[in-house]
Amino acid sequence: MTAPPLRDPQIERQLLEDYLDLLYADSNWVNLTRVPRADAWTRHIEESLDLVALREWSSGERVLDLGSGGGIPGIPLAITQPQLEVGLIERDRAKAEFLSSCVVSLRLSAVQILPFDGLELARSERFRLADVLVSRAALPPRELFRVARRLLRVEGEGMVHVGASVSLTAELLRAAGRVGLGDLQLVSSGRSRFLRFVKLSS
Repeated sequence: MTAPPLRDPQIERQLLEDYLDLLYADSNWVNLTRVPRADAWTRHIEESLDLVALREWSSGERVLDLGSGGGIPGIPLAITQPQLEVGLIERDRAKAEFLSSCVVSLRLSAVQILPFDGLELARSERFRLADVLVSRAALPPRELFRVARRLLRVEGEGMVHVGASVSLTAELLRAAGRVGLGDLQLVSSGRSRFLRFVKLSS
């Protein structure tokens, strides 16, 4: 395993602040966020980075952010974990264009914009399966399971932000099992709550 590159905390903080500036500037004409600017650091940065403590992130891992919208959580993750290859899946054209301009402005060379629906992307010839799938409430869990099984490699992991209403019901466990996902857990990190799962079979 290659050690991740050293990061200057001041540069990292500035990049995150620059990202928020871009996000809120473009939110004037594209629906990127409804979070008030005063709450942006907590809701967009800290909650995105609650992912980091959940696992060891290996150099070169492919991480897909499903329904990335304005880049949450994929862009904060890419800024703070530059050893990762991050793909931002966003089918809305205006949002995908924002993400493209944002990645150029922030010089995030390891980030790829994927302007497709998740299932459409999985059917494309050049698509490469992900090691990790992240998402912030892009789809209800049962729908997300069907997409996740197509985007993840076997033994790949999903870590999805969920709200307080999600619980590990027998129905949810069965829904995951039907599409080859297992080891479902609800875990907390920082202010966030995540549904975690692993792709067990193709």
